[in-house]
Amino acid sequence: MRLLLRSTAMLGFLEVLNSGGSDAREIASKFGLNLDFANQDNEFISMDDFAKMLEYAARAKNLPCLGLNMSPYHDISILGPLSLVISNLPTVRQAVEYAAKHIDVMSPAIAIDSFPEPSMTQRSSSGTWISISINLEKPTLHAQTLDICLSNLHRFIKILAGENYQLIKAILPHSPRNHHEVYNRFFGAPVEFDHDRAALLLSDSTLETRLDKPNIELSHIVDLHIQTNFRSLRGTYSARTAQVIKKILGKTVCNKSAVANLLAIHPRTLQRHLSDEGTSFDQIKTQIICQEALRYLTETEIPMTHLSSMVGFSEQATLVRFCKRHFGRSPLALRKNTI
Repeated sequence: MRLLLRSTAMLGFLEVLNSGGSDAREIASKFGLNLDFANQDNEFISMDDFAKMLEYAARAKNLPCLGLNMSPYHDISILGPLSLVISNLPTVRQAVEYAAKHIDVMSPAIAIDSFPEPSMTQRSSSGTWISISINLEKPTLHAQTLDICLSNLHRFIKILAGENYQLIKAILPHSPRNHHEVYNRFFGAPVEFDHDRAALLLSDSTLETRLDKPNIELSHIVDLHIQTNFRSLRGTYSARTAQVIKKILGKTVCNKSAVANLLAIHPRTLQRHLSDEGTSFDQIKTQIICQEALRYLTETEIPMTHLSSMVGFSEQATLVRFCKRHFGRSPLALRKNTI
């Protein structure tokens, strides 16, 4: 299944590239993308092509913070009808929960999740992590796209919470590329790198903030529109399986039975659905491992032994064999960017 993204995600690419003397349209055309669609709410583009375009532009034009620089050109309206619902719910928490459930209106390649901060459970002030991830069709570097997603998540929640917004810290799964302070200034809070996910740690008071004059009736009307008209973007077993694998890989047992259990379905039924969609559990798991291994090896400095366990391997030797089989290079060669 080709994973799509609202074309409004391209907003800011033209301005950021052209301000540096580069021809943004020429670069976009290399990846089959038309920047005229950036202002068209009902157009969709390939998520993979978008991610490749940003990575190419960032490297070729020496724009290591391209994703951060594009984010200010985005407002909540880029989410299409989703923006009308989340802006008219009673609280920020409800807005985030709704966005997590229906973010496929923006792109089925994006997933949002939330979980409590364990180290704060015994303190008087608690916090909640809001994470965002991207699942692509093929192993593709996408640090810039992830930067845009986390930056937008930060800015949009800040707009909803207003003066009650409190970001404790942010984490990203890649290295700062010698621009640590740029990230700290952008988020207005400490940013840590080389983690296993992209996420914001927000105070619970932020999430409990009540929105100003929400229009509940409007949110119900638009919600019905979303439920009726966007079912085709969501719900494939391939996408749901990939999301679960990405969440549990390297953290717990990640086999067909474990994933099926989390999807509340029998393993054989899951395999039948995946077969109907032209894939299998093993194919999807291999694709996710390729994607995560490539990202960790090329975008972070995580030690090989730790990295092996993060992608579900008990030994570094298994990672070496996997990389040679799927990339034709050793992990060390990949890390040196020789692929």
